[in-house]
Amino acid sequence: MSAATPLVLLHPFPLDAGFWSAVTPALADDRAVAALEFPGLGTAPPVEHPSVDGFADAVAETIAAMPGGRAAVCGLSLGGYAALALAARHPERVAGLVLADTRAEPDTPEARRGRLDSAARVRAEGAGGFLDEFVPRLVAPGDRASMHAARAIADAQEPEAIARALEALGGRADRRPDLPAMAVPALVIVGSQDGLTPPALSETMAAALPDAGLLVIDGAGHLTALERPDEFAAAVRAFLSDRVDA
Repeated sequence: MSAATPLVLLHPFPLDAGFWSAVTPALADDRAVAALEFPGLGTAPPVEHPSVDGFADAVAETIAAMPGGRAAVCGLSLGGYAALALAARHPERVAGLVLADTRAEPDTPEARRGRLDSAARVRAEGAGGFLDEFVPRLVAPGDRASMHAARAIADAQEPEAIARALEALGGRADRRPDLPAMAVPALVIVGSQDGLTPPALSETMAAALPDAGLLVIDGAGHLTALERPDEFAAAVRAFLSDRVDA
């Protein structure tokens, strides 16, 4: 067996790399793990006009500096959009994909207008009102512990970074045409109660990828790695050891 493949973790919106704290110990037990952050979120320096593609390009540069120049990439939600962009734009850097609670489809015009309106609201009022409405949608109904954990991370973000990330999300590319060429092992994960990227979208994405499995985590919402960390970490570990490292 070859050496364990490095793993790059890409977090969801509007959070940062701290999102992965519940799963990192298990995932880092047998391999190098790097949790990267979207510009302006967490400790990542801001850029004036961040984009999903620009973030993917930066991730590619980071992976290029790793031993062997390739890594497995696990992205959830916004992180999944970046992972898809990375696989499309820099396939030589990707040894395997974990795509969690994400989609290949772009925003509809209505959804994009909604993100732009939300960005304007955050700039005018601060992030509190937006987060009051948005964060509860990230977790399964009734999971107050996960909701409070996500909100604590979201509250630590600068409002301008949240606004810029909203604009980046609305401007992301349609990755459906790129899926058939992503010829690396892939695992698609989704919560059974994910209302933002429902399981049907994950099923469609997994079917379009040439070498993908699908895991539906029962009872979880959009933040599967936070809501069900043990199940999430076990699935990713098994996927990496069986499909990527072998």
